[in-house]
Order: sequence, then C-alpha cells, then structure tokens
Amino acid sequence: MLTRSMQKTRGIRLGRTFALVARKALAVGVCAVAAGRAEASPYIVTDLGSTADIQQHSPSFVNTKTGVSYAFPQTVRQLEDGEWNNLPTYSAHISQPLTPIGDGTAHTKTVTMHPLLINNSGTVIGTLDTVVDRFGNTVSTNIGYAVRSSDGTYSPFVTMATAPNGAYVHLFLSQANQILALGQKTWLVDLNKGTTTSLDQLVPLQILQNYPYNQYVQGIDDRGDILLYANNPSTGTEAFMLTPPGLDPPAVPEPSTLLIFAAAGALAVRTAARRGNPA
Repeated sequence: MLTRSMQKTRGIRLGRTFALVARKALAVGVCAVAAGRAEASPYIVTDLGSTADIQQHSPSFVNTKTGVSYAFPQTVRQLEDGEWNNLPTYSAHISQPLTPIGDGTAHTKTVTMHPLLINNSGTVIGTLDTVVDRFGNTVSTNIGYAVRSSDGTYSPFVTMATAPNGAYVHLFLSQANQILALGQKTWLVDLNKGTTTSLDQLVPLQILQNYPYNQYVQGIDDRGDILLYANNPSTGTEAFMLTPPGLDPPAVPEPSTLLIFAAAGALAVRTAARRGNPA
C-alpha cells in the first residue's frame, strides 16, 4: 500500500433527455501511460484509506475507521436572479419539422443554454441544444460552459463534448475555475491557465502502476483537489486526494494520534459488550 502522503509523487449530470454516466471508469494501461505522459506536474497524493471506511459528511470526507476528516468544500451553486439573463443562444435544427402551413414552417428554433452551476469567477457549466424535435425536446446537445462578465453579458458557449455522439460526459465545476470532465476519457480544463490536461498526466506514476485498471473520479473541491477512487484486484479499492502542486495537502495525523483513535474504538466495543452482558 502507498504511504499516507507522497510528496511530488460536485458531479453534475448534464442534459435533459439523455442519461449521462457518473463516476466513469478510466481504464489505463501502465505502459501506454508511461510512454504518453506529457510535461504536466503530477499532483500530491494523500491516501485516505479504504473506500469501505470513507463516508462523506459535507464539507468533508471522513475515514470512519481512524476518525480522520479530510476537508473537501464544494460551494459552487445554481444561478440566481439576473444571472439567468443573456445566456448564450443557438439556432437549433428541428429534426422533425411540422407540416408546412401557408408559406412553410421554420426548420430551426432559437434555443437558450441550459445552465447548471456557476462559480465565483462567473463560469457556468451546462448544455446548449443543437438539434431538437418538433416539441422542443433535446435530440442532440453540446456540453460545455460559458463565462459571465461583470456587466452581465456571457461569452459564447464553449463546447467540450457532444451527446450522444461524443459519448456521455459528466462535468464537475470548481471555485478554482477548473472543470473536471468525465467520459470515455477524463480531463481537466484550467480556465486560469488555458490548459487541458488528461487525468493520467496528473496522477503520479506510482498510483497508475499500483492501480492500473480502474480509477473513479468522485469530484473536485473549491481549491482544485480531486477525489479519486482506485482499484487494485489484490488490495481492494482505495481513496486518494490529489492536491495541485503549490498547495498543501491535507494534514495527516501522526501515528500516535491514529493509535488514540484505535484505542477509543476498542474501548467503545468493550463498553458495548459489557452493557450487553451484565455480570
């Protein structure tokens, strides 16, 4: 098992009429990853423990076996009031136009972006339909984001994937102005740097080697930490927090502190046993 801290080494379902896959597994071949790694800096890894012991108690994840809590705040929110105004629009194609009446019926319909969440930087994730049926229901949609300026206007919609043809994609938005996208592949868009990075370039190689088959991204928090579940057929599924370079990883208790947690747990068990079996 990896050491608890190795230095240097809110999921959103998008779309209205189609189901998008959450917690999409990213299958990675270690050799292929090693050969294809770019210059992205690996994140700092903190091993949170077995996923069987991990529970979410917002805004933290808690290892119920050790009692250790790991902060994971997610404060992005839904749009409010005037933020709904001036959203990007598109002239969507109507796949089943109505029977022409008089001089004919339009074959396009002006649609507005369906926003889901916004962060403090004004980045909004959501969908923008490109094809609708005669009733206005989604046939095909683009998945992506737009950015709201201080004057209330929005940038053009930026497409990250198209459903259903572009596979099924989940987006997670961060207050760090990063978007984590899960689909047939998993990638991170950093709007501050203007970069797009594959997840396997962020995960240290030791993780990929020890957990070479399935890694399940659970989300991204306000500052850009990524929660990852990784499976090893021999040792089971482990939870890891990936911290961006330059930030401090979560504090890890000293071994003596963990012994205190273990002793407290043992005492609770003995106390319960005595209550159930009075002398």
